[in-house]
Amino acid sequence: MVNTTLAETSTTLFHIAFLTYIAAMVAYFFRMAFTSPARSGIAGTDGDAAPGGLGIRVGQLGTTLAVVGLAVHAASVVTRGLSVMRIPLANMYEYSSLMALVAIAVGLLVVQRRMGYGHVMGFVLAAGVLMMASGLLLFVEASPVMPALQSYWLKIHVSSMMSSASVFIVAFAVTALYLVKDTAERRVAGQGRVGASSVGAARVAPPEDRPPGYRADAGLEGRGPLAPLAQRDALSPVLFPVVPFLVVGVFTLVVWRAPAAALIAGSIAALLGTAAWYAVPSLPAAAKLDTLAYRIIAFGFPIFTFGVIAGAIWAEEAWGRYWGWDPKETGSFFTWTLYAAYLHARSTAGWRGRRAAWVAMAAFVALMVTYYAVNLWVVGLHSYAGV
Repeated sequence: MVNTTLAETSTTLFHIAFLTYIAAMVAYFFRMAFTSPARSGIAGTDGDAAPGGLGIRVGQLGTTLAVVGLAVHAASVVTRGLSVMRIPLANMYEYSSLMALVAIAVGLLVVQRRMGYGHVMGFVLAAGVLMMASGLLLFVEASPVMPALQSYWLKIHVSSMMSSASVFIVAFAVTALYLVKDTAERRVAGQGRVGASSVGAARVAPPEDRPPGYRADAGLEGRGPLAPLAQRDALSPVLFPVVPFLVVGVFTLVVWRAPAAALIAGSIAALLGTAAWYAVPSLPAAAKLDTLAYRIIAFGFPIFTFGVIAGAIWAEEAWGRYWGWDPKETGSFFTWTLYAAYLHARSTAGWRGRRAAWVAMAAFVALMVTYYAVNLWVVGLHSYAGV
């Protein structure tokens, strides 16, 4: 039996949370645009935080909206589950919704509150909004689960995989921003004859090696070789909207075969890419972003590992074997291997920084392909869950 009233309430709350998150994201980006790095109060910038200012006040409003959206979103998930008296993880709409919920919660609690990287939170919200948008494209009405899924292992296995995927979404956003920031730092370091980016032992060139006009004490509002605004100038503003538009647009077109959705998703990605270019001066140092991404992945990896093991146990109970190289199992194993390779690379001196970050990016791509492409295209033992 389905409680139609609760199901409709859940859908309404989902849309309210979706719009609230978008408003919060805009507020975070407004703060980023209208608060100078010296006044931003973001950990990792060289300036002192200054109270007041329209940008900071709008940023505080963004935090409030994000928290309200999180509460409304949680109510949507709860009412969805109560409407059918089960954990709301039986289809891709519910899975996408919960992934976005947990990712935004991790962003608020860890990225913003614990680490103090408020500007990064706008991009975490953007990732959550995109996940919710994909959930809307895969929406199905609430219904009881089929007999094949009526097992307590559903709660254990699927919730573990969902939680770890949510953590990896946040790690992806931080890793992408790290690659942007590190590229900017390296280019500016090259202009100022600085030894390396902030990832590693960067050094300022001695006076005799400094180019004409070099200022080691360049102010945060200037464009000297060490000024944050110089980092933005060192990056091409054209590639930031173009590359995300092509990647996200093509991915959406291939997965959903919907040109309109692909155009919208690509346009949103292009706007986010432009925001990333604009955000470079306000982002924490690349070394700090690198460390944050590593910690997040190191936290999510054991949960993902537990989810894979729980799935193998459930497979033995349901199908009589622990592992059978079903397409979903194969994709999960490939994703697990890449994240394990990332963690190993981070402990290897020659693979720290950018090389390890690209492994993490590849792992996230494998995660998304396993979640979307395998679920929607490939017929296997996991296909009964539907969309």
